[in-house]
Amino acid sequence: MVIVDKVENKNFPIQSVIGCVLLALVFIISFFISRNNFANAAIWLAASSLGFIFQKSRFCFAASFRDLFLFGSGQNMKGVLIAIAVSSIGFVGILSWILPNPLPGEFPSAAHVLPVGISTIVAGTLFGIGMVIAGGCVSGTIYRIAEGYIASMVTMVGIFIGAILLIISWDFWWDVFISKEPKIFLPSTFSIGFGFSLVITLLLLLLVYFIVLYIETKSGITNFVFSKNNEVETKGFYQKIIEIINKLFVKNWSTNTGGLALGFVAIIYFLFHSPPGVTGEIMKQSINISESLNFTNGPLKGISSLSGCLGGSIDQGIISHTFVSTIGVFFGALVSALLSKEFKIRTPKEPKRYLQSISGGILMGYSATLGIGCTIGAFFSAVSSLSLSGWVFGISLALGAFIGTKIIKFIG
Repeated sequence: MVIVDKVENKNFPIQSVIGCVLLALVFIISFFISRNNFANAAIWLAASSLGFIFQKSRFCFAASFRDLFLFGSGQNMKGVLIAIAVSSIGFVGILSWILPNPLPGEFPSAAHVLPVGISTIVAGTLFGIGMVIAGGCVSGTIYRIAEGYIASMVTMVGIFIGAILLIISWDFWWDVFISKEPKIFLPSTFSIGFGFSLVITLLLLLLVYFIVLYIETKSGITNFVFSKNNEVETKGFYQKIIEIINKLFVKNWSTNTGGLALGFVAIIYFLFHSPPGVTGEIMKQSINISESLNFTNGPLKGISSLSGCLGGSIDQGIISHTFVSTIGVFFGALVSALLSKEFKIRTPKEPKRYLQSISGGILMGYSATLGIGCTIGAFFSAVSSLSLSGWVFGISLALGAFIGTKIIKFIG
C-alpha cells in the first residue's frame, strides 16, 4: 500500500503532492473555461480523463499493432477493440438523435465521417510506419512527454515538421485526391440504417478479435492469471478507502480497463462537441506557423467542408475545442504520472533513437494531416462514427505497422 506507507511515515513524496495539486487544478481550469464556454469545459475534463487513462493503462495504438506483429501479443489490441465497441454503441444513440433518418449522402457534420480513398490508404500506411519507428502514436507521444521521455519530445518536433510539410503540399492532395473522394456514412450510403450498421461494426470487431486470438495462439502467447486463495486479512473502512484510491490513482490499470474507460469517455466527448481527436491543436498551430513563414496563404482549400481533427483546426481563439482536447490529454497524463510516481527525465541510451523519433514523428505529422486525424481521430473515432474511412485507415495502419516492424528489426 504505497499511500498508506507514506502517510504513516509522514513522508508524502513530492510527485504525489504536485500530482494532487494539478488534479485540483484540472477542475479549477474547467470552472474558468465554463464561464465562457461550457462545452469546452466539459471537453477539457474529458481530455484530461483521456490522458489519465492513456498513462494509467499504458494504452497505445502503436503498441497494439507493433506487439501483434513483433511479439504475437494481442493484449493491447484487445483493449482497442473494447474501446471501439463501447464507443460505437454509444455513438449510434447520438448519431440517430442528431440525424434520425439520414438520406443518401447525408451524415452528421460533427461525426468523423471522412473522405475515403487513396489519401486514406497513403495516410494510414505512412502513419503505421511512423508510429512503430517512433515508438508511439500521437496520443502515446503526448503521454510519454508527460512522463519525461526526451525522445517523445523529439518525436513531437517531428510531428510538427511533418504537418507543415503536408500543409505546404495540401493543394496537390486536395485537387488530385481528397476533393474527389467520397464520405461514406454506412447508415445512409447503403440505406441500411443505424441498427444494421452497428451490427456490422460489432461483427467486424469480433472478427478482428478472433484474428488476434489466432495470432496469439500461433505465437504461443499465454495470459496467466494469479489469485490469492489464502488471503485472510481483515481490512477496516479506512484501509478499504485507501485501497480504492491506490487502485484508481496509483496502481496501473489493465489495457482492457483502459479500453473500457476510453470508450465511455469518447461518448462524453461526442455528447458535448464531437468525437475525440488529439491532433487538432497540432494541426492548427502548424497552419499558423506555415502562414507566418509564408509557406501558405490563407485557409487550406476545402478545410471548411471537413470534419475530424483538421476540420476542427479552424476553431477561433486560444481556448478552443482543439486546445482543450490536445492540452487536456497532456495535463491528465501528467497528473497520472505524478500520482503514480512515474515521472522521470529519460534520455535514449542510443543516439540512433533520436533519429528514429524525429523521422517517425515526421511521418506521423504528415500522414495525420493527410488523413485528417491520427489513430484517435481517423481510426478510433471514424470507425465509431460508422464511417468507412475508419476501417480503411485501420487496415492501412496495420499494413504500415507491419512494414514498420520489419524496419525496426532491420535497424536493430
